Amino acid sequence: IKDRAYTGPATVVIQGLGVGMISTVAPTVILIVTILACNALAGSYGVSIAAVGMLATLGITLATDAYGPVADNAGGLAEMAGLGPEVRAKTDSLDALGNTTAATGKGFAIGSAVLTSLSLLVAFKAQVGLGLD
Repeated sequence: IKDRAYTGPATVVIQGLGVGMISTVAPTVILIVTILACNALAGSYGVSIAAVGMLATLGITLATDAYGPVADNAGGLAEMAGLGPEVRAKTDSLDALGNTTAATGKGFAIGSAVLTSLSLLVAFKAQVGLGLD
């Protein structure tokens, strides 16, 4: 991405967006393979159980997601209190970790939401009586 800076900031933004979009390919493929494998093993019930399995760890996921703002507030408090640069360096590294854990939690939440919505759509289809004839 840094090599694109020779021509200007617009190409850096475009390259960054491209790299960001490419980075979503692997998780998407893993999610598709998971859905197809669960469907092959136990039908729509398997997909529903996979969604419940992902949601079963919701407490840990929410706790991990909540770590970011706590670490960010600690950095702000250290700055307002006028503490030394060594304290601010520690809170900055904790804040970076908090941002990483928040991003991980969001991806996990999106994956479980996809499985849950797929299960709800299959249940609706079964209730209405639509078939794949």
